[in-house]
Amino acid sequence: MPLVDDSMDESTPWLIEKLSHRYTPNDVGFIIDTNAGNTPVWCTTLPAFERWFAEMEAVTNQTLGRRLAYAAAESEEWRWSLAPTLPKSWIGQQKKRIATVNSDWSIRGLGQLAMLETSSEGAMLLVANRCHTTIAAGMGNAAWECIENRRFRFQWSDRGVGETIVQSTHDPRKIPAPKNITISWTDVEGEMTNQECLYNRARHEADGVWTVEGNRTLMLQRDLLIRFETLAIPYLTDTPRSTDSRTEWMGISEPEQIVLWDAMAEAARRQFLASGELVLVAEVEHWISVSNRHLVQYGLGRVIKSAGIDNYGGVELRISAALHPAIVVGRLIGCWERAEGRAAKATWSSDDTGHCIKLESRREIAG
Repeated sequence: MPLVDDSMDESTPWLIEKLSHRYTPNDVGFIIDTNAGNTPVWCTTLPAFERWFAEMEAVTNQTLGRRLAYAAAESEEWRWSLAPTLPKSWIGQQKKRIATVNSDWSIRGLGQLAMLETSSEGAMLLVANRCHTTIAAGMGNAAWECIENRRFRFQWSDRGVGETIVQSTHDPRKIPAPKNITISWTDVEGEMTNQECLYNRARHEADGVWTVEGNRTLMLQRDLLIRFETLAIPYLTDTPRSTDSRTEWMGISEPEQIVLWDAMAEAARRQFLASGELVLVAEVEHWISVSNRHLVQYGLGRVIKSAGIDNYGGVELRISAALHPAIVVGRLIGCWERAEGRAAKATWSSDDTGHCIKLESRREIAG
């Protein structure tokens, strides 16, 4: 049998070039979208995101899909306000604008938008090759509003595998454009770097679909997560906090926000452990390389300093910036538990220099 010189690299060079041109990593562990006001994004596989969101709903005992759809709609409208203006033309303007949206969505891994029916009262839209159906619904309606320069209410349903139908109905109300949302913690600004990211191994599969090692991958704006948090918190007023929480959020006082951050962190912990990822920590300094593999590649942040705090694996980690503290803390708890083989707890705090995360055994160990 002849030998074949095959590196087994199934990535798509032209797609990686496009992704690298638009998305730039920086030295605090973020991935920056240069086409949308240099905002940070979460580069995540679809299975990981779906598992994380499902676990969060399970922990809170709430159905949060509609909150996610509305957050996606607001975030997408805000994102297009930062992007280059959609084409203006006497002929074929709608078609050209849809093509512009689809070109953008292809890079972000969000699927493709199509108009099935239209009338003066609204339209029926199809998001083909969609990612998460609620995100597709919200973003599809927001994109249509940008295309038509009108407001629409929307409902959605799935049609077959990978297709979401969005029914957009004209909304005559005067609804203001979404405003920029500020984060409730302090991040250190970073400088651009050449750090390896998940998308450096991207493979084109279809229009609006690309994968990394067989897993569909997408780019989600941090803004979407913050808007989701803002919309979800009011629905958690009757949800009590667990009396055996794994996390402590220093400086966070609003009970509903604490409940949601607990849930986001616990969902991230469960998702990470379910992924089967291996974590090896022989020395406290190894936490820096752990973060390079399990945080930086996804644009979540970077550990810049680690120090031991006890004789049982406890560690204090310094992070300059975090895409979202709850997701980062939950993922790091999962890393600690995988490395140490026992349950962990975490304490988070933030100041002008970034974030401090303490990880230690959840239960007291007898000396």
